[in-house]
Amino acid sequence: MHKAMVLTALVALAGCSSADWAASQSQLASLNLLDETRRAVDEAYRDLPFDTGTVYVVADEHGDLHTYSLTPCQNGTHICGGTGRVGHLQRTADYFVVTGAYRDRTFYLSPGGDGYLTWRGVRRDLAWN
Repeated sequence: MHKAMVLTALVALAGCSSADWAASQSQLASLNLLDETRRAVDEAYRDLPFDTGTVYVVADEHGDLHTYSLTPCQNGTHICGGTGRVGHLQRTADYFVVTGAYRDRTFYLSPGGDGYLTWRGVRRDLAWN
């Protein structure tokens, strides 16, 4: 059964013309250009997390609003939560990702004041200031 599925996929790919391939590559390049332009605008004109110090986060969790504070600590090398836990900051193309500052929560902060957090595998929208 598995071999038949692989063979079917290969036949389907072989049926694609080079024009189709070129068109899809062009669309992909356009999407990448749009993403890069959005990121450059975010960097230049939107508020970025931790630019002015502590970030305050509000998120709806299980029907209640919860607030969190995320503060640069240890000479700016880590992010500490309001509970005193020391977390880590990682920068991705689209998010400032904070782990470890609050138990079982990972914060994804995007430029401009929004993002999401994950808590026990559930994604929750958030706002930050």
